[in-house]
Amino acid sequence: MQGVNTLWGSFEVNNVRLAKIMLTQFAMGRLEEQLENFDEWADKFEDLPLYFMTFHGHQNIKTVIDTMRHAVYMYDISHVVIDTLQFMMGQEQLTVDRLAVQDYIVGAFRKFATDNSCHVTLVIHPRKEDEERELQTASIFGSAKASQEADNVLILQDRKLVTGPGKRYLQVSKNRFDGDVGIFPLEFSKASLTFSTPCKGKGKGKAKLKKVKDDNSVPPKKAPTASGGASKKQQAQPSSTETSSDGSVSP
Repeated sequence: MQGVNTLWGSFEVNNVRLAKIMLTQFAMGRLEEQLENFDEWADKFEDLPLYFMTFHGHQNIKTVIDTMRHAVYMYDISHVVIDTLQFMMGQEQLTVDRLAVQDYIVGAFRKFATDNSCHVTLVIHPRKEDEERELQTASIFGSAKASQEADNVLILQDRKLVTGPGKRYLQVSKNRFDGDVGIFPLEFSKASLTFSTPCKGKGKGKAKLKKVKDDNSVPPKKAPTASGGASKKQQAQPSSTETSSDGSVSP
C-alpha cells in the first residue's frame, strides 16, 4: 500500500489461499458477504506492486535466491517475504546437521539483502517453550545466527489464559539502526483477519516504548522506511503476477 515492490515466498500456505486472505485484509471485510463490492476491491488489489513466487513446500536455497535476484532485476523488488524458513528447508536435511543448514540459508539471505539493497523479512517458527514463559530472542528455532544477522527482530507473543481470551502483542526485541524497542498490544479482528492496536491500549503501548527509550537514553528517531513498509505490507498484499520455479516472472 506504500508503493514498496514486494515479492512473497509463501512456502507454508499456497498462493490461492494466501491471496484470498490478503484480499479480505485489504478490503477490511469479507467480500463474500458484500459481492457487489468485489470487482472494485479486486481491481484495487491488482494495482498493488505485489508479486508471488510459485514455490510451495521444500525448495533448494539456490533456486530461491536465483528467483529473488531475477525479480529484483526485472521488477525492482525492494522487499522479499519468506514464510516460513522451516517449510522452505523441508525434511530432507534430517540426516545432516539441520542447524548448520539453517545457518547457511540465513547467511545466504543476509548476503542477498546486502548485495541487492533489498529488505528481506524471514519468518521463523519458535522453539517449543513453556507456555508460562514469554518468547525471547533465544527462542528462535536454530542457532543464534538468525538473530545476529538480522537488523530487526519482531516476536509475536501469544499469552494463553485459562479464564478467557489470551493476550497477544508484537514485541520489537532488536532494532539495529533505530535502537527503540518495546511492545505493541494487538487485537484480532475476525471480520477482516487483521491485527491492530486496540484503542484502549494505544496510550499504554506508547508509554511502554517511551519508558524503554528513557531507560536506555536513546533519543526518539524515525523508524526505518523499509521496516514500516514491511509491517503494513504483511497486512494487505496483492498481485496479478507470479514468479515461476525456473526464476522467470510472468504476468
